[in-house]
Amino acid sequence: LFQKSLRDMIKGIRAVREKEEEYINQELTRIQKEIKSPDPKTKAVALQKMTYLHMSGHDMSWCSFHCIEVMSQGRFGLKHTGYLAAQQSFLDNTDVLLLITNLLKKDLASANVHEAGFALDCLANVMTPDLARDLVADIFSLLNR
Repeated sequence: LFQKSLRDMIKGIRAVREKEEEYINQELTRIQKEIKSPDPKTKAVALQKMTYLHMSGHDMSWCSFHCIEVMSQGRFGLKHTGYLAAQQSFLDNTDVLLLITNLLKKDLASANVHEAGFALDCLANVMTPDLARDLVADIFSLLNR
């Protein structure tokens, strides 16, 4: 599967000003195929492109589970992409929001300050009463380090 990078997609959007909506629809179709890939890097690049399109007003709610898959990766860059996509697209009523509780617990307790920072930043943007109740002890332990 040949995959365009985020930069390639942005250049393509800028190059076809007259047919921008048609080009974006083609890219959305391509992203929907790429995001189902078993390769985490391919999935993360597709998520980057979808996050960019989300900033332009396109719906990203359909790929919320894929955000969690990328967030749970061990590689720093992939985890960063997943957390960014989640904090931009998750709402109070996102159906998979409760699935990230254990992931946030793990990353808040991580010895890597960057992972703890990703989790804390994401949590600040997607906080719900249920998440607050489940993670208050982890946040206090993070403050006491």
